[in-house]
Amino acid sequence: MSARSFHRLSLCTAMFAVGVSLGACSGKGPAEAYTGPGWYLEKSYLIVAGGPKVFGGPFTYDKCEEERLKLGPNVSPEMLCVNHPGKPKKYGLY
Repeated sequence: MSARSFHRLSLCTAMFAVGVSLGACSGKGPAEAYTGPGWYLEKSYLIVAGGPKVFGGPFTYDKCEEERLKLGPNVSPEMLCVNHPGKPKKYGLY
Protein backbone atom coordinates (compact mmCIF):
# COMPACT_ATOMS: atom_id res chain seq x y z
CA MET A 1 0.00 0.00 0.00
CA SER A 2 1.49 3.35 -1.00
CA ALA A 3 1.80 6.29 1.37
CA ARG A 4 -0.86 8.24 -0.56
CA SER A 5 -3.37 5.36 -0.31
CA PHE A 6 -2.66 4.93 3.38
CA HIS A 7 -3.17 8.67 3.98
CA ARG A 8 -6.45 8.63 2.03
CA LEU A 9 -7.72 5.59 3.97
CA SER A 10 -6.88 7.14 7.34
CA LEU A 11 -8.51 10.43 6.34
CA CYS A 12 -11.72 8.67 5.24
CA THR A 13 -11.79 6.64 8.45
CA ALA A 14 -11.35 9.78 10.56
CA MET A 15 -14.12 11.62 8.69
CA PHE A 16 -16.47 8.67 9.12
CA ALA A 17 -15.72 8.53 12.87
CA VAL A 18 -16.40 12.25 13.27
CA GLY A 19 -19.69 11.94 11.36
CA VAL A 20 -20.88 9.03 13.49
CA SER A 21 -19.89 10.85 16.68
CA LEU A 22 -21.79 13.99 15.73
CA GLY A 23 -24.85 11.98 14.75
CA ALA A 24 -24.86 10.13 18.05
CA CYS A 25 -24.66 13.36 20.06
CA SER A 26 -27.52 15.17 18.36
CA GLY A 27 -30.67 15.90 20.32
CA LYS A 28 -34.24 14.96 19.56
CA GLY A 29 -35.72 16.17 16.34
CA PRO A 30 -39.39 17.11 15.98
CA ALA A 31 -40.47 13.65 14.78
CA GLU A 32 -38.82 11.87 17.73
CA ALA A 33 -39.95 14.38 20.38
CA TYR A 34 -43.60 14.54 19.31
CA THR A 35 -45.96 13.29 22.03
CA GLY A 36 -49.14 15.13 21.07
CA PRO A 37 -50.48 18.24 19.35
CA GLY A 38 -49.32 21.57 20.72
CA TRP A 39 -46.51 24.10 20.73
CA TYR A 40 -42.93 22.84 20.95
CA LEU A 41 -39.85 24.83 21.97
CA GLU A 42 -37.28 24.36 19.20
CA LYS A 43 -33.90 25.70 18.20
CA SER A 44 -33.18 25.91 14.49
CA TYR A 45 -29.69 25.41 13.10
CA LEU A 46 -28.13 26.89 9.97
CA ILE A 47 -26.86 23.47 8.94
CA VAL A 48 -29.86 21.89 7.25
CA ALA A 49 -28.57 18.35 7.74
CA GLY A 50 -28.72 18.82 11.51
CA GLY A 51 -32.33 19.91 11.54
CA PRO A 52 -34.11 21.63 14.43
CA LYS A 53 -33.77 20.33 17.99
CA VAL A 54 -36.73 20.17 20.38
CA PHE A 55 -36.24 21.32 23.97
CA GLY A 56 -39.76 20.99 25.34
CA GLY A 57 -43.40 20.51 24.64
CA PRO A 58 -46.22 20.15 24.03
CA PHE A 59 -47.28 23.45 25.58
CA THR A 60 -49.94 26.05 25.05
CA TYR A 61 -48.57 29.04 23.16
CA ASP A 62 -48.39 31.20 26.29
CA LYS A 63 -46.61 28.47 28.27
CA CYS A 64 -44.14 27.94 25.41
CA GLU A 65 -43.28 31.66 25.32
CA GLU A 66 -42.91 31.61 29.11
CA GLU A 67 -40.48 28.67 28.92
CA ARG A 68 -38.55 30.39 26.13
CA LEU A 69 -38.12 33.57 28.17
CA LYS A 70 -36.92 31.57 31.21
CA LEU A 71 -33.81 30.61 29.22
CA GLY A 72 -32.43 34.14 29.50
CA PRO A 73 -31.74 37.04 27.14
CA ASN A 74 -28.78 35.35 25.43
CA VAL A 75 -30.56 32.12 24.48
CA SER A 76 -34.24 33.04 24.11
CA PRO A 77 -33.93 34.92 20.77
CA GLU A 78 -32.51 31.75 19.19
CA MET A 79 -35.46 29.59 20.30
CA LEU A 80 -38.79 29.30 18.49
CA CYS A 81 -42.25 28.16 19.54
CA VAL A 82 -43.50 25.95 16.70
CA ASN A 83 -47.01 24.54 16.45
CA HIS A 84 -47.20 20.85 15.53
CA PRO A 85 -50.88 19.86 15.15
CA GLY A 86 -49.83 16.42 13.86
CA LYS A 87 -46.72 14.28 13.96
CA PRO A 88 -43.99 16.00 11.89
CA LYS A 89 -42.64 14.14 8.89
CA LYS A 90 -38.93 13.54 8.39
CA TYR A 91 -37.44 15.55 5.56
CA GLY A 92 -33.88 15.40 4.28
CA LEU A 93 -31.10 13.98 6.40
CA TYR A 94 -32.77 14.67 9.72
